Amino acid sequence: MSERRFGANIWSVPRELRIPSQFMRKVRDLGYEGVELAIDDTDLSLSRSGLSAKWRAIREEAESLGIKLPSVASGLYWRRNFVTDPDAALEVVEVECIAANEVGAKVVLVVPGVAVPSIPYREHFGRVANALRRAASIAREYGVTIGLEPVWNRLFPTPLEFKRLLDEVGEDNVALYFDVGNTLPHTLPEHWIRELGDRIVQVHVKDFSIEALRFGPPGTGSVNWGEVRKALDEIGYSGWVIAEVPWGKEDPYASLAETIVKVKELLG
Repeated sequence: MSERRFGANIWSVPRELRIPSQFMRKVRDLGYEGVELAIDDTDLSLSRSGLSAKWRAIREEAESLGIKLPSVASGLYWRRNFVTDPDAALEVVEVECIAANEVGAKVVLVVPGVAVPSIPYREHFGRVANALRRAASIAREYGVTIGLEPVWNRLFPTPLEFKRLLDEVGEDNVALYFDVGNTLPHTLPEHWIRELGDRIVQVHVKDFSIEALRFGPPGTGSVNWGEVRKALDEIGYSGWVIAEVPWGKEDPYASLAETIVKVKELLG
């Protein structure tokens, strides 16, 4: 099995520091090989040519720094919900795919809907699956895989439910973007890894403390990292491992600096 590669998500620093060129340079100096950038509302407002030009420039900057860009993320799905407004969510998917295509990324992170109290739970599956089949068609045009991330969205909270969602979508370019810390406190990350196996396209790492009810860098919470590593080894995972951790209050890059050392020890 080839060695895992380690990257950093731009959400790991405060909003005012999320300048791609600066972030890429800083995390490269910390020892990361790759960066996961994110689209936001400004990207949605750009023309197609303007969007492409922006992300081509980012790719050129990354290449000059020797940084890889394996994936593109977006937090817009909390407001553009696949359950209630699939067309708005699919607009985000397309913009992510365009950005990914320009920088050579192969994965886009997608949040598969947010639960709505007025809609029966069973109906969420059908709505989300139908929209994700449309998303898969968009992503295929750009040669991109959709990585669905399990988050605290009150939907698909267990590995078996998530597997059912992937089965209902039934597309080979829709997979699991696994986040180790997001599975706690109600499930165990090692169970997700073993149940989903080769359907995991990429991995986010952070920890979660059940006692303090907060996220933190790997090794600071309740995740059993020995079991996580064992499970990843069992399924032969050798893809990117992306740090998405809370930033430090005094030094916003302190958590990322701590994480790159720790995650290589725990998962390298």
